[in-house]
Amino acid sequence: MKKPLAEQVIVISGASSGIGRAAARAAGERGARVVVSARSADALVHAVGEIEALGGEGLAVPGEAADEADARNLCQRAVERFGRIDTFVASVMVTVYAEVDQLESDELSRVLEVNFLGRVHAYRAALPHLQASRGTFIDVNSALAYRGIPLQAAYCASKAAGRAFFESARVEQEKHRTGVDVSLILPGAVNTPQFDRGRQKLGLQPQPVPPIYRPELVAEAVLHCAERPERELPVSWGAQKLLWGQKLSPRAGDLVLLRNGWTDQTTGEPKPVGVPDNLFETLPGDPGAHGRFNDRARGSSAWTAARLRLGKIGGIVALGGAVAALASGYHGGAKRG
Repeated sequence: MKKPLAEQVIVISGASSGIGRAAARAAGERGARVVVSARSADALVHAVGEIEALGGEGLAVPGEAADEADARNLCQRAVERFGRIDTFVASVMVTVYAEVDQLESDELSRVLEVNFLGRVHAYRAALPHLQASRGTFIDVNSALAYRGIPLQAAYCASKAAGRAFFESARVEQEKHRTGVDVSLILPGAVNTPQFDRGRQKLGLQPQPVPPIYRPELVAEAVLHCAERPERELPVSWGAQKLLWGQKLSPRAGDLVLLRNGWTDQTTGEPKPVGVPDNLFETLPGDPGAHGRFNDRARGSSAWTAARLRLGKIGGIVALGGAVAALASGYHGGAKRG
């Protein structure tokens, strides 16, 4: 057990939109002191306003996730303002929807620099402060760290790299008995603004692979791990089903993706290739936490609720669903933050 949220200083990168924004708002509502970071200074101002309106204290520190100096500055500013860091939440991400042979080298590099190396920089910058507080590093990762899907090779590779990196880091901290926990959140499909802001070469509007969930569901899992760290925490039945399916029969997953992997990732609506995106530069305005799929997004997951209440016991009890999961196939749903 860590400190109650009301006594924590929480730093969240990627807090201008999506899951990071929802987690910042929820942490503020529970009385935490929250430091938010992203490229968009305007969106961060709104994020701090939400935190403070809900009773928390907020600080905005604009920065570029792929810049190691910005990661150090973020942690330094947090400690200067609030005295320490109890939890660091890494939620920043970018993506490109394209088949592998359509990816340019600079696009692939950028996704890896932000989604993977950005977390490496954040972890290294935060680690001395987390060791001092015996705190927690939380990576908002993805179920796709375990399963690559078509059109998202760059994103999936970055998430798999992060998962392996943090496995190493976790054992190192355990060996040295620093008290630092490392938690991975593994969401399924989430309704965030990224589906309108990411680069796409499909000529169609991207969407999360249904079933789609609200970002607040993932935010709840993040805050759970801030108080009660877990090694890995899948969020939504879609995510859990994917993980079990990949363990039981990766080839069955291939067959599902051959059938649905393209059609399930778009709405079918035309979208011009080359419209402005946030891969290299931020977009103007405040995107908020939610994307365009509010009418389809679920606000709760019975699986996740049981998992948060019952912990690993809940997972063991639910193992009986694995057979049904494989029989019904599983989706390649992706988190978007």
